[in-house]
Amino acid sequence: MFPIFSKSKRPTYTAAIIGLGRIGYSLALDKKREQPASHTAALAENDRIKLIAGCDTDLSRAEEWHTANYPLPAYLNTANLFARHKPDIVTVAVNEDNHLKVALEAISAKPKLLILEKPVALCVKDALLIKDEAEKNGVPILINHERRFAEDYAIARMYMKKIGEIQSVNALLSSSLKVYDKAEESTGNYSLIHDGTHLVDIVQFLLEELLDEDETKKEEVAQSGLLSKAQKTLRRPILQKPTVRGIWKDENGSVRNLTAVFETSVCPLVTIGLSGRSNYFGFDIDIRGTQGRILIGNGYLNVFKSAPSTLYTGFKSLSPDSAVKMPQQTLYFSNMVQNAVDFLDGKASLKSTLQNGIDALSILEEIKNMIS
Repeated sequence: MFPIFSKSKRPTYTAAIIGLGRIGYSLALDKKREQPASHTAALAENDRIKLIAGCDTDLSRAEEWHTANYPLPAYLNTANLFARHKPDIVTVAVNEDNHLKVALEAISAKPKLLILEKPVALCVKDALLIKDEAEKNGVPILINHERRFAEDYAIARMYMKKIGEIQSVNALLSSSLKVYDKAEESTGNYSLIHDGTHLVDIVQFLLEELLDEDETKKEEVAQSGLLSKAQKTLRRPILQKPTVRGIWKDENGSVRNLTAVFETSVCPLVTIGLSGRSNYFGFDIDIRGTQGRILIGNGYLNVFKSAPSTLYTGFKSLSPDSAVKMPQQTLYFSNMVQNAVDFLDGKASLKSTLQNGIDALSILEEIKNMIS
């Protein structure tokens, strides 16, 4: 257990970032995004964290980051970084194809916490290697499934039990990126793994609210790492055994559309849809209960409840719940970093664990194996 510090004795935690690209740094320059939108900006804004170094194999990125965050050093390899610094927090924000290599390098430095960008790795096998090394070295890992930290999704999750029994969940990711391309297996440059991990993880997050007390206790034990090796092997995510429909391939054989259908113990119908032929980026979830409905996605949150109808005598219709509003800021990145601080203070558990990330990856891999 980590010690719980008094307010007057709260320590400052040092942090270093490996990977200084979009999510590591440059999204902080996007004026349309809610800020902070990068690991650099989110770590720098927290008064409990002292950012001490960056690292990227791309010289131009390293130089740009160093100039913007002068006099902090930027290294071109992790060997030089860890030879000179022993950060409490290491953030790994490299491309998916380098997650395994760089995560293992970071774990070997034995930080107090590793923040790892999603997805955990390109495949479950690699993710389990990361998990094994993390457990051997006693390094906790927080996965940046950012919507688990967002205020709007926290509201949606709390509202789940207010709309009666959940009848269906329909989640859809729309973009122009190929859903799956066998030629990109070694890079992960397709939406099923790149953004699909967000979609399946947030559906899991919302459905977790519906688990009964016994199931919740089992989940808490699983996340705490107290299960035996045999029990861990048997543990499965809520979403499993999908039926995959609506597969559409382009002229090159790349998958551009699919829908995975699940039956679960807490909801009889869950659909995960991915489109790779949309001329826009969309992230949309529609949750229908016996007493209401929740619609949530990028930039919106709408909640409806059953009420006497204004359209039909003797009937009820769905009416907007004016008490529930979209927060002005979702604080998705700020809350993630604060969760890291609270965890190191011994005040909170991690809200997005390595096991959560492995669960999401296993769901996606099961879908991929059915279409590849």
